[in-house]
Amino acid sequence: MIRSFSKQENPKDESEGKKNEKRKLRFGRSLMSRYIILILCAVLFVPVVLPITSVIYVVVVNNVSKGNAAPYGDVTHISNLWSNESKKLDQATPAKIDDRMKQLHAQYPKSSVYRVDENGKTAFILGGEGVEVVETPANGSTLTTLNWPLNDQKKVETRIPAVWDASYTMEFMKEAVYRDPLTVVSFVGGGNQDKGKGFMVIEVPRYLLQKSQSNWPMELLYLGLLMTIIFLFFIVMSILFFARIRKRLIRLQTAMITPGKEGIPLPVDIRRSDEIGQLEDSFNQMVYQLTESRHREREEEQFRKRLIAGLSHDLRTPLTVIRGHMHALHKEALSDKGISSLSRMESKMDDLSGLIDNMLSYNLLASGKYTLKLEEKDVFRIVRETAAAWYPVWEKEQFDIDIDLPDEPLIWRVDEQGMRRILDNLFQNVVRYAGDGKYIGISTERIHDRTALVIRDQGPGMQQEVGAKGTGLGLSIVDLLVREMGLRKKVDSSPEGVRIFIY
Repeated sequence: MIRSFSKQENPKDESEGKKNEKRKLRFGRSLMSRYIILILCAVLFVPVVLPITSVIYVVVVNNVSKGNAAPYGDVTHISNLWSNESKKLDQATPAKIDDRMKQLHAQYPKSSVYRVDENGKTAFILGGEGVEVVETPANGSTLTTLNWPLNDQKKVETRIPAVWDASYTMEFMKEAVYRDPLTVVSFVGGGNQDKGKGFMVIEVPRYLLQKSQSNWPMELLYLGLLMTIIFLFFIVMSILFFARIRKRLIRLQTAMITPGKEGIPLPVDIRRSDEIGQLEDSFNQMVYQLTESRHREREEEQFRKRLIAGLSHDLRTPLTVIRGHMHALHKEALSDKGISSLSRMESKMDDLSGLIDNMLSYNLLASGKYTLKLEEKDVFRIVRETAAAWYPVWEKEQFDIDIDLPDEPLIWRVDEQGMRRILDNLFQNVVRYAGDGKYIGISTERIHDRTALVIRDQGPGMQQEVGAKGTGLGLSIVDLLVREMGLRKKVDSSPEGVRIFIY
């Protein structure tokens, strides 16, 4: 009596199944969210990063400029200083004005200062360091000339007449705006307002003043360098982003192609819950299912082997008893019909006995317990002897027999009994399933520069879903024997018949 076992549910497997269920992917943990952040940073580079870098540049330049300030400050400083001093001297006497101008000249020794009184006469002149003061008579008066040695090896003259007329004064003030040295004119008591007290002038070489114009080559260099650094930063971040993805994918690929002890890949560790994490989880689920399927397959294979062994053993006992009774019937007086029935019964008993042998052989071959003795044998001799044993069967079935084998021997390293078993099963398969063709052929062909034994028939051909193993157990045994002896087998099936190559 054979009991059927049902697989009980394992609570541990059930909990693991729930644990390994597909987890929902949060957007914040996905690769897409990280890539979007990277793209947004790149898009915001122009409207956000550039203004910030410009502000940083201005702050840095100002700090550097303060550390490297010109000795006399800038143009604004000198202009405001001179204007404020002229306002303070509103009620001062000419002597006090001259004293104050001397004090200012002491602070700025390389500058030249002079004053024109309310009558247009030059009242006070004080040249700067390195300035040559030349007085020459002109038109009954004295013309004072200041010769300025500038930083670019050029010399500039400042002509100071003894008496200033309106036209000369206007022309002088127009030139004061852009000339070098810097010339600042301020009316005494009013700055830019003439209160009728004359005006005072200071001249400073421009190389002593801080340049106010922007240094655009350095600005472009700074911005270009900063943009290059930020651009390289984005490139490095992108490379690192995709390098991590590639590393994880390669790790998963390596796990896929690296088999474990049972020929099934091992599961991988899931480190992040993103898209690749979901892929790794699906891979682990596949590994678990394959492992479970392999265990179930082994259990079923063991159960099938035990079943075949038990059936083969249990069937031999009643077959032996039936054969004994059939042998006793031969001693009895039977009619012709009884003798014919007894002969058919014996034939079917032989078929059943052969089926039991096939079952035992298949069980031994599948479990690796079938012992083969591999020796160098002449395969053509084995084929001829086996075919000779089948001649009566083929003639009884009215087969057209076509055997065309070379005279030279074909030496293969085979087990002789196993080779005979292969031929018997193939010949029996032709008789059973290709009997309508009434033909069997045995010949040789060259396959891959090797001599192949060819057994062909003119039956209906094997069905596509059946494949190369036929419909019985015999071809399965053939496949196992061919594999164990290190041979190859090829089946060419068509509606015109089947050709089986062994090489």
